[in-house]
Amino acid sequence: MRIKQIILLFIASSFLIVSCSKSRHEEFGRKLSKVYKSKQYKNFVASDYDEVFKQELEKLKPELHDPKWIDKIYQQDDNGLILLNEFLVDGKIDSLHQYLLNAKFHGLNSSFFHADKMTVLLDSLKFTKFKNVSESYPLLAKLELYSADGLVNYANILKYGAVNPKNIQPNYYVSVDRPNFIDAEKTLDSLDMTNFLKKIQPKNGYYQRLQNLLINDETAEKKLTSEERQKIYLSMERLRWPVKEYKGKYLLVNIPEFQLRLIQNNTTELKMKVCVGEAGGHETPILSGMVNRMQVNPVWNIPGSIASTEILASLKKDSYYLEAKNMVAYKNGELVEASNVDWNNANIDEYSFKQNPGADNSLGQIKFIFTNPYAIYLHDTPAQAMFKQDMRAVSHGCIRVEQPMKLQEFLLNDKSESEKIINETEAASRGQKVDSRWVKIQNPVPVFISYYTAFTDDKGALITANDVYGYDKLLLNKFKAYMPN
Repeated sequence: MRIKQIILLFIASSFLIVSCSKSRHEEFGRKLSKVYKSKQYKNFVASDYDEVFKQELEKLKPELHDPKWIDKIYQQDDNGLILLNEFLVDGKIDSLHQYLLNAKFHGLNSSFFHADKMTVLLDSLKFTKFKNVSESYPLLAKLELYSADGLVNYANILKYGAVNPKNIQPNYYVSVDRPNFIDAEKTLDSLDMTNFLKKIQPKNGYYQRLQNLLINDETAEKKLTSEERQKIYLSMERLRWPVKEYKGKYLLVNIPEFQLRLIQNNTTELKMKVCVGEAGGHETPILSGMVNRMQVNPVWNIPGSIASTEILASLKKDSYYLEAKNMVAYKNGELVEASNVDWNNANIDEYSFKQNPGADNSLGQIKFIFTNPYAIYLHDTPAQAMFKQDMRAVSHGCIRVEQPMKLQEFLLNDKSESEKIINETEAASRGQKVDSRWVKIQNPVPVFISYYTAFTDDKGALITANDVYGYDKLLLNKFKAYMPN
């Protein structure tokens, strides 16, 4: 008796599901008859449409960008009208279509999101006089699938970028997320298409200013050059990658531009020149962190890579080189007199070197430490002439700043402490013997080391820079397929 009840319950549940699906589809037919002013749609048969939808899904899989996700979503929902039933009649599919057509203002090709195919299908449904309703089924199925695949990919690319930087760009150490099936599922489950499309538009101010350049270029007398457009497309793609937002108080180093910006509440408080890592093995990595302390009159612990090449070569020529440069040598941790060592036969791996505080210290009079596992930091430099050069990719990887005292004032926001630092560094400049000391930044400030060959000032004017590390070429190889023709 109990088994019989379970079977009857299962049959009733199955009938209810099928009835609901059928009712939902046939209600869709009645809606269409009003929109397109055709009685044919009142004869819409859910089971016939579903069969056509499955056939079209199989046919279109080679054209879809995420066929596995799309297939899984429609199989588990058992509804070939997820989007059209909700949004075709009220015109929101037209809104989606318009957003996809405007993908060019994101530096993206609208055809990648099937916007061109949607144009043809929407016009066909609007103007074709069908002999019977079944003739519309393939068009509706295609419109559903192209809309779904286009929407999922549009949302994913705006949120995560089209290309995974970890796969194509060396020295990229900023955390990134990538799309997943749950994202796709949530996108198609959105109940408010208009708000959803507005919500996923990038909010980054730099991104929006680059986007405005593309929008305004439609009517501008002086058009952007093809090179400028390409740099804008690539920079917008890079701006879609980072997880962390640029907001509040922060530092932004743009490597190709050789500039550091001190930003407070979306306003550039100060811009200064920087020197970055040399191309060909000393590139400054792309990363971010929190500037949390600084060393006044710093000690330079010379990296082994520099010691084994530059320092050793200089010592072989002149055993008093270290003394002249205010440096000291240690053998297995013990201080040694460098002039007594036979550097031509010494095992350099047994030695370490430091440069003491002073006006001639290679780190200058102050260095700024931020959290990162790669020993990268910002620092002053006695080699001020470098800032007069246009090409400033000259360091071993760390970032030399043009105005370190302005930077410490911005970071500390403590007039008394800043004046104390200035007095200490001036004493070192006068040749007085000084000790180094650490200063904690009470409110750590984010720093972003970035790579944009197209950027804007606060007013939205375009700034372009050379591809100093060749990263644009690497990105272009993968991203070109997504760019407008």
